[in-house]
Amino acid sequence: MTTLILVVVGVLVVACVFFLPAWIVRHDLGSGSSGFSAGDRLKAINDVRVTLLQGLAALVALGSVALGAVMTLRQIRVSREGQFIDLFTKAIDQLASDHVGTRMGGVYAMEQIAGAAPHYRGHAAALLASFVRLHAPWPPSRPTQEVDLERKRYHGGLRDDIGAAMAVLSRRTMVLPGDSIELEKIDLRAADLAGYDLSRFCFAGSNLEGAILTGCNLTEATFAGAILRNADLTGAGLSGADLSDADLAGAVGIDSGRAEPTPADGRGAAGGP
Repeated sequence: MTTLILVVVGVLVVACVFFLPAWIVRHDLGSGSSGFSAGDRLKAINDVRVTLLQGLAALVALGSVALGAVMTLRQIRVSREGQFIDLFTKAIDQLASDHVGTRMGGVYAMEQIAGAAPHYRGHAAALLASFVRLHAPWPPSRPTQEVDLERKRYHGGLRDDIGAAMAVLSRRTMVLPGDSIELEKIDLRAADLAGYDLSRFCFAGSNLEGAILTGCNLTEATFAGAILRNADLTGAGLSGADLSDADLAGAVGIDSGRAEPTPADGRGAAGGP
């Protein structure tokens, strides 16, 4: 690119010095050039040459300023991208911490990064979904009594870092349009998710027994094989939701007007034909 610019500038300089001045003088004077002496004609050519070179110099100066601005902008973008990479890496380190509060900070850091750098949105959403699957698996990876005892210590049925991740994902600041969030086989028993936007979330094989899902947007959500016993779905939007093979015993708020459960045996949500 630099070589091409130098060649173009060189050609313009040669044209401005040797070819264009004489041509311009002949073109402007026309048949009246015969009345000019050789000295006058040479002076006119030199005047035109000086004017052309001044104009070319100004053009080169403006081009240099523009090129400098482009290079500066590119450096700023590279520097900013480096900062985002550093922040993203630090947030991942926070999510891997042994302390709940630090992991919670990593969750919110991911949300801020996704807001400031839209091209990180999909990556951040996938990481948080993976984080939830890792730290709240169903069946639990730890003894059930230990998990249940820990659950009682936190409001809303979820540990603070898991609750933060679910809240951030439901705000959809990092969810790309049309994307689904894969949360298969996770433990959301008694989780308070009231009012969350969980449309297109996949909870296949998950346990949401006793979960509070009132007012949730569950459009096109997947609950195939999930446990929804005693869950409260009052006012939840279930258009297009997949409830095939879901355990809906005792669940409230599900009606044929808003959901179409399709268990494998062809029976309705209440067990009737």
